[in-house]
Amino acid sequence: MYVLQEKQYKRTIDGTENFVDKKTPVIVQKDYVLRGWERCITKGVSPYERKTAKCYQGDELDKTLRQNMELIAFAKPFMDNLYSFVRHSGFAVMLTDANACLLEVIGDKEIIEDSDDRDNFKKGCLWHEKYVGNTAVNTALLEGKPLQISGEEHYCTAYKNWTCSSAPIRKEGKIIGALNVRGYMWNTHPHTLGMVAAAAKAIENQIVIEKANAEILLKTKYQSAIAECITDGFLTIDNHGILTYINETGADILGICKESALGKPIKDLVDFDPVILDVIHTGKGYVDKEFIVRNNKNGVKYHFIKTAMPIRDEEGNIVGAIDNFRKIKRVHTMMRKLVGNYGKFTFDDIIGSSSRMKECIRLSKIAARSSSNVLIYGESGTGKELLVQSIHNASNRKNESLVSINCAAIPSELIESELFGYEGGAFTGALKNGQIGKFELANGGTIFLDEIGDMPLHMQAKLLRVLQENQIMRVGGSDLLDVDVRIISATNKDLLSECRKGNFREDLYYRLNVLNIVSPPLRDRKEDIEALVCHFISKINVKIGSSIEDISPEAMDCLMDYDWPGNVRELENTIERAVNICSGTTIGMQDISKNILECLKKKSEDCKDKRSIDVDESKGIESLEEIEKEAIEKALLITKGNISQTASALKVSRNTLYNKMKKYGMQ
Repeated sequence: MYVLQEKQYKRTIDGTENFVDKKTPVIVQKDYVLRGWERCITKGVSPYERKTAKCYQGDELDKTLRQNMELIAFAKPFMDNLYSFVRHSGFAVMLTDANACLLEVIGDKEIIEDSDDRDNFKKGCLWHEKYVGNTAVNTALLEGKPLQISGEEHYCTAYKNWTCSSAPIRKEGKIIGALNVRGYMWNTHPHTLGMVAAAAKAIENQIVIEKANAEILLKTKYQSAIAECITDGFLTIDNHGILTYINETGADILGICKESALGKPIKDLVDFDPVILDVIHTGKGYVDKEFIVRNNKNGVKYHFIKTAMPIRDEEGNIVGAIDNFRKIKRVHTMMRKLVGNYGKFTFDDIIGSSSRMKECIRLSKIAARSSSNVLIYGESGTGKELLVQSIHNASNRKNESLVSINCAAIPSELIESELFGYEGGAFTGALKNGQIGKFELANGGTIFLDEIGDMPLHMQAKLLRVLQENQIMRVGGSDLLDVDVRIISATNKDLLSECRKGNFREDLYYRLNVLNIVSPPLRDRKEDIEALVCHFISKINVKIGSSIEDISPEAMDCLMDYDWPGNVRELENTIERAVNICSGTTIGMQDISKNILECLKKKSEDCKDKRSIDVDESKGIESLEEIEKEAIEKALLITKGNISQTASALKVSRNTLYNKMKKYGMQ
């Protein structure tokens, strides 16, 4: 209990207040009122002076209002509703921030405009205790609970006729403002404080709801953005099969309009039985499962890889399902990027300026501009793979897969499944979910069939069908899958001769041999050896961190004399060995493989023996004309008189050959 000797005052008829000297004790019983009076005394607040609150103005007021825009917006409807109950009864509804700054006020004219302290009802006024003593507003903010201060409970005598009911407003547990109703004490209803507390609580709830809605909206936007960023199709349905969401990619794949499709049964939107409905019915999902949708002609309309899962509520009931699906071609593209099914080399990477190499490159560039099948002849190690990659990378299929397969390296019983794939359980040892073949991986791109001459005859017939129909069927499957593949094949065999022997189908040969390219052996383009050696030295220096600068003339002559049965591959391996064992910066004879040196030595000895055998001293020395005549007669004998073949063998033109024959009387 707190007792204050206070000057008594009375209101005269004309409204003025006259203080009298009589002192009467005021008894304070509420603890929060007592604490308020004690704070006022500590701060030196005079109870007898009429107080005017400090008031923000200009930029300071604008800043305060901007900082509390959300609170004002949330509170305004509830203030209007609260005022509707006390309208025209001498009341005002006030909203302050956490610093007791007046943000909004609604009230009767006699309270806001005609009261003695009307200056304190302007926006921006600070209802701090040091300015206006203890009021319900500042006390509620300090005490952190709804409370009411009435009449004599006010420390300042200017507010003895008022009753104020106030309640703090919290956001996430922190006080951000207060709601207050002020009126004449004789008009105040016992339930006014309850109404204020309820309104403040409603404002808090609205803040929570709006925050939750904002979070849900933001989460929805994030989810929508994520779904739209997914490059696969994505949709959701409810437990009745109604489409509730689909992204643009999914709508495009299924050929439906996203906006008009929402809210409709999924089965009415597509012309096939949606397998996603099975997830609703069975409650079982699946991951990366392959689905093929056929059209009426047993072809394939859709070829998907799908992942689907049921959506369950907290009680485990199925309320919907999600479906993620992608076209099989996109899967193949992803696999190509991951496993490197693409060409690394271009025509710029081919080393060689010999006439035979220039002709090879010229024909290869023609092949790159065409979509026809290509057959490349060449010995092992001549760089057939390099030509294939260059052709692919210069073609209009350069952004698609390049898949290579060596037909001689795969057992005959497995080559069909390797080329065309197989269904799950198609044969003993088959993967459970099956496997796609090289033709599917190469769909849209190029497939390189190396050593095509070693392909088994039964596979040749199936390959011919693929070339004719542009369709494949997996081993153990029943669906014909469309493929768009450009075939480049290579061999070191004479396929036409193999056809005569019955080892290769003649009809397949002519299908493959549309554009014919010969990759020349290194022994026939020795003028390219020096450039190749320099290229390999630089390449291997980078590879192993060496610093070889050159090769000696003797070592280079040695390499030029060798016939290179292993072609360019053998030359590269020889240079790599030499770079590794070279002790200086120049490769010398001591760094060349002994096998090569021994082969060259044996070759030199054979040549000497041959020259000694060919010399017939009894004949004496023949003239050049006699030698030329004998050469022509011998060539004509071998070619059975074929002028074109004879001219080609002697490396002269037909006209030159005719002139020589006329000269020597051979016509």
